[in-house]
Amino acid sequence: MRRVEESPRKTDVLVETDVVVVGGEPGGLSAALAAAREGVYTVLVELYGCLGGVITHAMMGTIAWYCTKKETVDAPPWGA
Repeated sequence: MRRVEESPRKTDVLVETDVVVVGGEPGGLSAALAAAREGVYTVLVELYGCLGGVITHAMMGTIAWYCTKKETVDAPPWGA
């Protein structure tokens, strides 16, 4: 069996949380809201700058009224 070895590296920790939800489509948004309502510290991670997934991308323009620098971390798209 072939193996790939990587040297040790240090990774910055941006936030410590109880629950991480990946994807801001309707299911991800619902999961994040449900977890937060249960009182656990929840982080929702979304690749694009809007919630709603394909529904939002295909049917309406980007709206960013829910994004504030105080509560979001902006990151470049993968591979940028």
